[in-house]
Amino acid sequence: MDASLANGPAPELLAGLVGVGDSLPFNQHLGARVDTLEVGYAVTRLADHACLHNHLGGMHAVAELAPVELAGALAASTRLWQVLERGYVPVVVEMTARDVAPATGELTATARLGPEAVAPALASVDAGERPRAEVDVTVTDPHGTVVLEARLAFVFLDAARSAAVRGS
Repeated sequence: MDASLANGPAPELLAGLVGVGDSLPFNQHLGARVDTLEVGYAVTRLADHACLHNHLGGMHAVAELAPVELAGALAASTRLWQVLERGYVPVVVEMTARDVAPATGELTATARLGPEAVAPALASVDAGERPRAEVDVTVTDPHGTVVLEARLAFVFLDAARSAAVRGS
């Protein structure tokens, strides 16, 4: 058994993360939603709506990135649940994306973050630094064709410290 799962996140945390992902106004606006969530693994979907199409009739490149960010943040949050429990939240600081094929129809974004990310993240928190994680995400169309590959870098910010800065 994966040692990072021995004392895994409470089921309430996973359910709460699904709720947060599905309730974010931008995700609701675009139609991005959570499909599957496990520790270090997330699948999100983006519905096919004409308002998200580009001038060629396919999915607009910017719209394609919404389920990517959602899946990546959820994979990072569930793998690094101990960091969340210490009051940190993930924020994208870097994203690279490569279009592989034209994107049409409902899109599925799949993100994975392995257990090797846990120890360095916890060490960063203990050292008073911002934990960082890089997550790979693949987007497929309804036929299973890969249409986009992405890598996102997240830093985890101390939510209380960030709120204090915003409030001052």
